Amino acid sequence: MMYRSVMNKAKWIIFSLGSILLYADGNSQTEPMSVDGRASGQWAYTLEGIQSSFSNQAGLAVMKGFGIAAYGEKTHWLPEFANVGLAVGWSTGTNSGMSVNFSSYGIEEFRQNRIGLAYGMRLTSDFRVGVQIDWYQTSIESYGQNSQLTFRLGGIYNIFPTLMAGFHFSNPVGMEISGNHPLPSDFNFDLEWLISSQLSVGTGLKKSIDENPGIKVAVHYQIHPNFKLMFGTITQPTRFSFGFSLDLNDFRLHSAGSYHQHLGFSPAAGITFER
Repeated sequence: MMYRSVMNKAKWIIFSLGSILLYADGNSQTEPMSVDGRASGQWAYTLEGIQSSFSNQAGLAVMKGFGIAAYGEKTHWLPEFANVGLAVGWSTGTNSGMSVNFSSYGIEEFRQNRIGLAYGMRLTSDFRVGVQIDWYQTSIESYGQNSQLTFRLGGIYNIFPTLMAGFHFSNPVGMEISGNHPLPSDFNFDLEWLISSQLSVGTGLKKSIDENPGIKVAVHYQIHPNFKLMFGTITQPTRFSFGFSLDLNDFRLHSAGSYHQHLGFSPAAGITFER
């Protein structure tokens, strides 16, 4: 009985810390994000292919076949907290693609699950758009479950051959999972500049409801045809991140780590398959 009491108290402490994280960390941990995006200070809204299912669904428009991506993150090294995601996508024509994706965050006492159905299409040679329907479910021990439907939409535009812009709205109408518990509602705008075949740099803006805007800066360096290094930072809240991806033909392995000035380190890893 004493052991069970201690374990319940420990879980309650972890639950309380997690609840604080949801708000103090600006929802950056609970929303879906590819490992490459986590390595780049959440600069991810010009990504294309299956990874775009976790950020800007307009990038699905370039899919040529089938793809699958999965990631896992240990949030701030908390013992029982994990953030995981899975996406499956496929081409629906020469200028469009679809994806089904899933993400989950939390522990037994508190868990937020999300399932999304996404579609991206090319409107012109330079402009792609995407939309996703999301179903959220939040479970809190002793309080039960609540669920809600919302949506997200975005676009990617090639301003010049070497300059790309991506914009994205998640939950733009401010839906709530229950009274006074809003779902994440963010606007992201990213710019990507291809300096060379090896080097790209980016900057961006993230604005969440009731929060000051955050600025993003990232660098991707392809030091080998099969190996890429990534660095990034974001303000509000301040984070520094880094990572790499290893290309193994149809497979890519991804790794990332981010550091929050108060909450500590969060490692992440993932795998991508596209053919």
